[in-house]
Amino acid sequence: MKKQWIIGIVACVIVVLAVWLLWPKNQASHARVIPADATALLEFDVNEFVQESGLTEEKMREMLPEGVDLSASGIDMKKNAYVFVDASGMNGLLLAVDDVDQLKEFMVKNAEQMQFAPIEEQQGYNWTSLGNSLVVGFDSEVLLVMGPSIASAQAELRQHMLGYFKQDKDESVLKAPIYKTLQKQDGLLKAVASLELFPEYYKMLENMGLPEHVDFSKMQMFMSLVSENGKIVLQSGVQTDDKTLAQKMKAIDDMIRPIDGDFVSSVVPNALFWLGANVEGEKLMKIMSEIPALRLYLMAMNNVMDVEKMIKQIDGDISMSAAMNMKEAPVLQMQMHMEGLSFMDDVDYWISSAKRSGNYQFERIDEDLYRIGNLAPMDIYFGLKDKNVLLSSNRAAMDRLQKGEDNDLLEPYVSDIKDSKFYAWTNMATFLVMLQAELGTTGNPYQAQFEKMLGKFNAIALRSKNATSIDLIFYLKENKSGLKQLFE
Repeated sequence: MKKQWIIGIVACVIVVLAVWLLWPKNQASHARVIPADATALLEFDVNEFVQESGLTEEKMREMLPEGVDLSASGIDMKKNAYVFVDASGMNGLLLAVDDVDQLKEFMVKNAEQMQFAPIEEQQGYNWTSLGNSLVVGFDSEVLLVMGPSIASAQAELRQHMLGYFKQDKDESVLKAPIYKTLQKQDGLLKAVASLELFPEYYKMLENMGLPEHVDFSKMQMFMSLVSENGKIVLQSGVQTDDKTLAQKMKAIDDMIRPIDGDFVSSVVPNALFWLGANVEGEKLMKIMSEIPALRLYLMAMNNVMDVEKMIKQIDGDISMSAAMNMKEAPVLQMQMHMEGLSFMDDVDYWISSAKRSGNYQFERIDEDLYRIGNLAPMDIYFGLKDKNVLLSSNRAAMDRLQKGEDNDLLEPYVSDIKDSKFYAWTNMATFLVMLQAELGTTGNPYQAQFEKMLGKFNAIALRSKNATSIDLIFYLKENKSGLKQLFE
C-alpha cells in the first residue's frame, strides 16, 4: 500500500513537470513592466515573424550592420517584443532577456559600433545608454529602452524606469483597457493607440462634420499585420464608446454599401489606379453638404449643370480610374450607376446657359454624348449608357465605355472588391514603368534594390469593409506566404 502511494506521488510529479515543460509559455509576462497609463502599445511576435518570413540567421546577419549577431545577444526571441508610449510622451522598447551575461557580452563587443556606454549597476539593475540619447536598463528577465532624452534628464528617466521595473502585473498595462483591446487583434504585429496621438486624424473627422467637443482621448486606433497566401495585409481601424462618434460613423457606414462589381471589367490594361464604392445618392449628398470644401465645389458646379440632382440619383456602384500612356496625358474615367436619369431633363438649359456665359462650353456631340470644355485643364466627355453616367477625359475612352468593351485586369481582385465598401487599387506594373521613365537608368544600387522590391508586388490596394476600419493590402506574385515572398 505504501509502495502504491509513493508511485502515485512520483507519477503526479512527472505529470506536473511535463505540463510545465510542454505548456505554451506566457509570451507576455514581461509586459508587466509597461505602465498601465500607456497611450500607445505595439506587440511584435518575433518568433512567428521569423518563421512566417523564412528568415534564416544568415539572412538576418545580411540585414544588420557587419559583425552584429542578434542570435548571440542574450535576447529571448521566442517572446514578444513591445513598443509603447507612456503618459509623459516618452517612447519605450521592451524585450525579454534569455541570458543576461550574454547580453552584457553583446553590448561590450558592439559598444563602439552601436554606441553603447559602459554598463553600470544601480539598485539591482544594469544601466547603459544607446547613442547618448536612449536610456537602457535590464536584469535577468527584461530589457527596457526609453527616450530620447538629453543627458541632464537621464537620471530622472532612470527613476521612472525603476518604477516600471518594480511594479507588479496588477499595476501594469496587463490590466489596462488598451491591452485588452490589443489582444482582440490578430496578427504578427499589432498595435493600439489613443487617437490623441494623431491630431491630423481627428481633424479630418471634424472636417467631416464631427462636433469639436468629442473627447478623442476615449477613442482608440488599432492596427495589425497579417501574412496570408499571396498577400500581406495591414489592418487598421478606430473604436470608441463615444455615442456622438458612433452615430456619425454609422451614418457614413449606412451611406456606403458592399460593391457589386458592375464596372470592374471596364478597366484598361495600362490603368494606374481604380477606385470603387457603392452608394445611395441621397445619403452621399447629405454627407458631402456637411464638408465645407465639398459644399463650395458643389455650389460652383451647379452653375454648369444640376450636379446635386445627379448625385442624389446615384444608386449603386461608382468607380474612377486613370490609364497612363507615357506619350500622352493620363486618361481619366468615371462611371456611376443611377436610379434614374431625370436629372438630364434640363440638359438643353445647360447647353444654352454655357453659350450665354461664354466662359465654358457644354455641347451635344451625339444623342447620349456631350463635351464640357474650358472648365478643367482637359475636355470632359459626359455620356450615358443604360442607367449609367459616364465621364472621361478622352473621346476614344468614352467610345469604349459606351460600347461596353471588357478587360480582365481586375479579375484576380474581384472577391476582395465585392467584400469591400470602398476599394482603391494601384497597378504596380504601370507604376514601375512610370518610375523607371522618371528616374531613368542611373546605375544607383539603392534604386535597383527599390525597384526589385516593388517588383515583388502585382498591386497595392486600400480597402474598407466598414466606416471604422481600413486595410492596406499588398498583393504578391505567387499564391504562397506573403512575408516569405517579401524576404526571398
